[in-house]
Amino acid sequence: MLMEVVAKALGEARCRVFDWKHRIETCGSITLDRLTIQGANASHGIFYYPSHPKYLFEMFSGLPIDHTKYRFLDLGSGKGRVLLIASEFPFLDVRGVEFAKELHDIAVRNIARYRSSTQKCCDVRAFFQDAIHCEFPEGSLVIYMFNPFRPPVLAQVLRNLQRSIEQHPRDVLLIYGSPFHGQLVTEYTSMKRVEHGTYHDLFRTPSE
Repeated sequence: MLMEVVAKALGEARCRVFDWKHRIETCGSITLDRLTIQGANASHGIFYYPSHPKYLFEMFSGLPIDHTKYRFLDLGSGKGRVLLIASEFPFLDVRGVEFAKELHDIAVRNIARYRSSTQKCCDVRAFFQDAIHCEFPEGSLVIYMFNPFRPPVLAQVLRNLQRSIEQHPRDVLLIYGSPFHGQLVTEYTSMKRVEHGTYHDLFRTPSE
């Protein structure tokens, strides 16, 4: 028990150091009842809890892709931490979708303030939008989700994704953190699970 408490405190300290170093604000969890929500799906959203920087760096660096040929999209982008860490990799562009106004506003400020000598993608943008209305960009794509919403919304998002894949066949990778509803990905899309990690599953469109 003591070790768990120490590990949690150490992880939070590292997160705050990341924020301090880059002059941003991404730490802290927030429940949705304190936020202004875009659309009618507040009841299907999950509270804000940022992914750990170390975990994100390791996961993105381990992707079996040439980052320079892929775009990046975070569904449920919160305060923008994932977007900023994704920008440390040479993606074509980095985009985020968030339906909570206060979180989106913080993400916009964080993107403007972020300073890093190792940043490789400067085309970073956040959008205030319900994910069910998100239009998936064409071209090879990496999508990130950290358990952002419950099945009613997730199913619709996945149906939209599958329609996009059928209209514009391409390589799409989906990183699903805390994949409590991972079975829906293979139910509603043609994507297959290609990796089962400790904290995430990786899905990918089948190769020809």
